[in-house]
Amino acid sequence: MRAQAGTMTASGLRSGARHYAGGWTGAFLLVIVAVFVAYPLVQLIFNTFGGGGEGDVFQTYREAFTSSIALSSVWGTVWLTLVTLLFGIPLAVLLAWIASSTDAPMARALAMLPTLSLALSPLVGAIGWMVLLAPRVGMLNLALRSIFGLDIDEGPLNAFSLPVIIMLMTFYIVPYIYGPAHAAFSQVDASLQEAAKVCGAGSKWTLITVTLPILRPSILAGALIGGVMCASMFAIPLILASGTGLHVIPTQIYYYINQEGRTGPAMAMASLLSVVTMTAMLLYFRLLGKGRFVTLSGKGSRRVLVPLGAWRWPAAALLMVFLFVSLIVPLGALAYLSMVGFWSGNVFNQALNFEQYRRLVDFPNTMLGLVNSTWLAASGAAIALILGFVISYRRLRDARPVNRLIAFVASLPLGVPSIVLGLAVLASFTGGFLPLYGTALIMVLAYALHMLPITMRSSDAGLLQVSPELEEAALVCGDSRTGTVARVLLPALRRPLLTVWGLSFIILFRDISTSILLYTPETVPSSVALLSIFDQGWMTGAAAYSIIITLISAAVVALIIKSADMADAG
Repeated sequence: MRAQAGTMTASGLRSGARHYAGGWTGAFLLVIVAVFVAYPLVQLIFNTFGGGGEGDVFQTYREAFTSSIALSSVWGTVWLTLVTLLFGIPLAVLLAWIASSTDAPMARALAMLPTLSLALSPLVGAIGWMVLLAPRVGMLNLALRSIFGLDIDEGPLNAFSLPVIIMLMTFYIVPYIYGPAHAAFSQVDASLQEAAKVCGAGSKWTLITVTLPILRPSILAGALIGGVMCASMFAIPLILASGTGLHVIPTQIYYYINQEGRTGPAMAMASLLSVVTMTAMLLYFRLLGKGRFVTLSGKGSRRVLVPLGAWRWPAAALLMVFLFVSLIVPLGALAYLSMVGFWSGNVFNQALNFEQYRRLVDFPNTMLGLVNSTWLAASGAAIALILGFVISYRRLRDARPVNRLIAFVASLPLGVPSIVLGLAVLASFTGGFLPLYGTALIMVLAYALHMLPITMRSSDAGLLQVSPELEEAALVCGDSRTGTVARVLLPALRRPLLTVWGLSFIILFRDISTSILLYTPETVPSSVALLSIFDQGWMTGAAAYSIIITLISAAVVALIIKSADMADAG
């Protein structure tokens, strides 16, 4: 009798899953990804292969890759991304493990610190370190020459060097890997480690032999996102790569678009980056299909913190040092510069005041930019999170071809640099069947499109750790599929979902690559307002505005983490 009931239940669940996979929800998602994801990318490919009808289909590729600098940028992108991941992945996983799974002092309170470095945008961070390490008038160089009595006009440190670029790129990608890894570590059931110990595994090896393999989806998701962000980064190399001989694809794309006005070669280089990223995503999907990664089941779970002994305080110090070097040091330099009249060799001898902040109120578009960035980023992040979660849920719970197709198409923007993604949206929705240019909707669309792959990867990592037993129990008790998601899955995944929404908000709040081509005077974002201040040569005002943007971003990150902790406590 019990076996028959179990068979009927399993059959009913499979039938319910198939019903959920079809119907209006599937049709709606298919239309959404076709119109707002596939169509812009098809336009991108069409323009790349000479859609204008001039020359042969490979003309744009010849234009893009004939110069030695263009070829050097391909190797530079590969080299910089691999080296950055080599340093970034171990550092991020170590920080996540310390903050979530050890008895390090104040670990729970310090858990937010690595994520707070997201508050500093790459552009602002690069400028901050340039202010610190500029060979002639860098603040840190001036201080070192004064303290040690060095009779030199430049150095001893140099912002325009490969070690500094690698350091900043590592700081930039660590939070992307840390967020999913920390959320995953927080959900690991201690019974898994205890089972390994019973089987003879020493306690010091359970992290490597048990925990890390189980958390592979989360680590891979973070590494994939971080690697793509690194490969698409142009702000740091653009500012600091001068004189190093380093060229990367994003800066070459930026040069084609902004210096020469040639979108064809830019899109051709972007397509090369897209091929590499698509290959990485296919490998990601393949790896996910080769294992079982459930860490939260319906049988009850608990956490046990790993004792670190004499390493407790050094571990906690590592979290604080990361925040200090990655955020506080460059932010401190910008904060100081924002309170002086001008940046020069006598910067330490000038009176400090808040005049630059007062002047910002009267500067065009500064206040409007903050308001616009807040609601545009919040809207784009929310839309991306909802769509990403639904698409991920359907693909993982019922891997029918249509669900896999929707997930694959929705993942494609991950391989498109944000500035080229903005071009694709601009070309697709200026006129035609859906004229959105000149409205705020086109920016919300571009923002959501930019974040959709990230929310999907994070949803993948969370859903793979929640056993289907939880949903099965709710369905057996008579709940609907939608009710099960709302009352079982969403509460279980509130921390990773809140984390990815906060991450998406921060990225969009400071975005400039996508926004620069789509904004209007009414929808100008804070990043464009900051660029305008830089263009007018008001360096101290730009520093002050950077401080304001960073404080808003940090407040949002802190609020998201606090909300997640309160939800867990409830």
